Amino acid sequence: MSISPTAQAAAFWQPTLFRAAVAAVFGAVSIFWQEPAQGPASLAVAAFLLLTGVSVWLLARRPEAAPQRRLLGAAAAVLAVAGALVLFFPTPAALAWLAAAGLVLSGAVELLLWWRSRTQEAARSVLAKDWLITGAVAVGFGAALPFFVPLGAHALLGVAGGAAIITAVVLFIAALSYRHDAVRTGSVRP
Repeated sequence: MSISPTAQAAAFWQPTLFRAAVAAVFGAVSIFWQEPAQGPASLAVAAFLLLTGVSVWLLARRPEAAPQRRLLGAAAAVLAVAGALVLFFPTPAALAWLAAAGLVLSGAVELLLWWRSRTQEAARSVLAKDWLITGAVAVGFGAALPFFVPLGAHALLGVAGGAAIITAVVLFIAALSYRHDAVRTGSVRP
């Protein structure tokens, strides 16, 4: 039995909005920070990965996300571990490879969630189209990150920030649409 789209919209808009806000803040930091040192840049990327993991975990905790809970939990764990490891290994190469691993693996999970939502009735989700975009962005930008190691912290921050900006735009639109749908049907969740 699948969960109604209205119930999903009411449950998912807050964690989706939180993830969009995290991505938007990190994206803005990556744009306006002109000459980041390696240590603070690593800290910014680590915070982005950790908070993104928290937002995915908050989504996974919703009862309406039960069909996707394991995969969402795996994505949250991957992001959190990658973010924590970046804190301990702040070199450009480690930052690039750890952030790439976190983005590529979590993006692959989102692509798998999108695919399952298309093919399995019980796994259908209102987030499916958003997972297609955010998953593809995470995989693509994550795979590109290691190629920017020679250019330093500013380039690495820029590539990760580019992914964050695209993700923020997609998820802000999604979250506000879900909230609108939930309000219209009277099922807004506190």
